[in-house]
Amino acid sequence: MKLFSLRNLAMTGAMSVAGFGLMGVGAHAIFTQDTSVTQQVTSGTMDVTLSSSGASGNGTSAITLAPEGPTGSSFTTGDQLVTITNQSSFDVNITGVNVGSTYPSSALAQELYICEVDPFGYVDYNGPLSGASFIPYGPGNPFAPAATENMTVNIYAGDETTACGSLTIGNLAVSGTSTSPSLDNSAQGESIAVTFTTSWSS
Repeated sequence: MKLFSLRNLAMTGAMSVAGFGLMGVGAHAIFTQDTSVTQQVTSGTMDVTLSSSGASGNGTSAITLAPEGPTGSSFTTGDQLVTITNQSSFDVNITGVNVGSTYPSSALAQELYICEVDPFGYVDYNGPLSGASFIPYGPGNPFAPAATENMTVNIYAGDETTACGSLTIGNLAVSGTSTSPSLDNSAQGESIAVTFTTSWSS
C-alpha cells in the first residue's frame, strides 16, 4: 500500500510539473491599445426669404404683392422691387427662375407681358406671360449668409416704361419703353394671379 501511494504521488507531481511547463510555453503577454477620432457634424437649414413694400407675408419664402387693377387696356404695375435675404447658415445659389399664372388659357394670361430683372441686374425674361418658361442658372452666383439682393418684377401691357425696356433675356437691364400690344376686348373683366418663382440650392 505504501509503494502504491508513493507511486501515485510521484506521478501526480510529474504531471503537475509538466502542466506548468505547457502553460509557460503557450501563454505570452501582448500589449494592446485602441485610438479613435470623433467629430460631430450638424447640418444647417436653408431659409431664403422675400420682402417688398406693401406685400403680405414679408419675411417668408412666399409673399403676395398688392393687387393691381381694374386696369385699362394699357398699364404697368411699375417696377416692383423684391428683396431677397439669405437667412441660411451657408451659401445658397440660384438654380433657375420660372413664371406662371392661374387660368393660363384665359385671354388675359395670353395678352399680358412681364419683365423680370434678376438680382445681378440682368433681364431674366421680357415678353409675353404665355411664353415664359423655366430659365436655368449655372453655378457661380452664391449668396452668402445674411446677404441681401434685389430683383424687379413688372406686369404690363401696351407701350409702357419698364426696367427691361425692349431688351431680351441675358441683357443688362436698361429702363425703356416696351413694344407690347395693349389688351383687347377679349381680356375685359378677367382676373388672374401671376407667380414669379426662384429656385435655390446649396
